[in-house]
Amino acid sequence: MTGVGMVDLSTSHPTIFAPILAELGMTVRAVLDAERGPAIQRAYPGTRAVDSLAALANACEIAMLLGANWDERLAQLRTLVAHGVPVFVDKPMAGTAGELRELAALADGSARIDGGSALRVAPEAVALRESGYRPDVVAVNCAGHPFYYGVHAVALATAVLGPGLVAARGLSGDPERSIVGVLEHAGGTEIRVSVAVADVAGGFVATVDTGGVPMRVEPAAEAFYPALLGDTMTRLGAPNADRRPGAELVECELALIAMACSLTRGGARVALDAVPADFHPWRGSALRR
Repeated sequence: MTGVGMVDLSTSHPTIFAPILAELGMTVRAVLDAERGPAIQRAYPGTRAVDSLAALANACEIAMLLGANWDERLAQLRTLVAHGVPVFVDKPMAGTAGELRELAALADGSARIDGGSALRVAPEAVALRESGYRPDVVAVNCAGHPFYYGVHAVALATAVLGPGLVAARGLSGDPERSIVGVLEHAGGTEIRVSVAVADVAGGFVATVDTGGVPMRVEPAAEAFYPALLGDTMTRLGAPNADRRPGAELVECELALIAMACSLTRGGARVALDAVPADFHPWRGSALRR
């Protein structure tokens, strides 16, 4: 079986992912998390606890950067890429435009990188796109941290439309509590985004409209998590498989950062490729989920 190494087990994803990986012929072989690693080891006998990224890279065929602190991602990724191991990067992939652009450049080079939000491949939304349905407007919303959960909302829009986010406008929001704005898609569709902290996070919904009767898309976790790993991990495990373009990997995070940047400019339009490299509206270390 293909050996997988997991870094940072502080979210629900590691325990959700492990049985899905087993169904794909993959096993958790190494973990890097001194506090939470023993729980995974008990659940999956034979899993090895390691104390460095280098040791993890040497113990597995694919590494997974999990956890919630997106500000650590790029430094971890650089180390793993230097050891030649393919890497799954959980969302959010990074917290600044500069970091996201570097990650995209690595993915377009010799590194094998994939990951991101499971909502990008939500079967219900992908089926709608593949049917040829082309809405004039897509409204996406969810509850939770504007960046940590907002990435899911934006990814759901790209599942309906395909990749191609171009620019953003911020309409309102408090960076730690909410964000409301509009994204432009290369296909001409307007994407309306609304994310706000609530007692219960989640509730990912897309409402699509071509000027007729609006259609509601509400993906189910039992379908989108297997879709994510089946898509990304299978690709990472096959050296000759097509790679996801770097720009596509990072566009959801970059779109939200562009929206936050727009709010600092009175709601002016901000192109994704014009976001200042060091603009850092959300700190991963300060996440309150």
